[in-house]
Amino acid sequence: MLEKIIRQYYDEIFRYCYHHVESRATAEDLCQDTFLSFIEHYDKYHSMGKIKNYLYTIAGNKCRDYYKKKKPLIMDKIPEQETAQCIEETVVIREMVMGLPEEFREAVILRYFQNMRYKDIAAVLAIRLSLAKYRVKKGLELLSVMEGGADGTTGN
Repeated sequence: MLEKIIRQYYDEIFRYCYHHVESRATAEDLCQDTFLSFIEHYDKYHSMGKIKNYLYTIAGNKCRDYYKKKKPLIMDKIPEQETAQCIEETVVIREMVMGLPEEFREAVILRYFQNMRYKDIAAVLAIRLSLAKYRVKKGLELLSVMEGGADGTTGN
């Protein structure tokens, strides 16, 4: 059962961690810590909700703990096949998202990088659905201001 859960959600949780730390090695460590915590506390997990949301909650806590202990982010190597423009856009987008206040950053990452539904975002962040929608919308507005709002490609 646990092995099936790990196989099913590992890549998704890894991507979530990677969006936070932008270092493959650190993201792998955080992802593994997430699943270790899940396994350690699995006996206490009694259908509190979706396992996926529970894993995101644990991963979010691991990422926040990492930031409390660590220095600023360092970008991992970007695959060589990507174009210079694509690399530049990726770096700019990541920097902009990471520049958002934490409450908005979390909501935007979950919605647009993890493709989560608003109700799942609300569950992961332990907030009301209306607040989850507000945080995503406000995060996008802040990104638009950061970008200068010139081309309107903020996802609205």
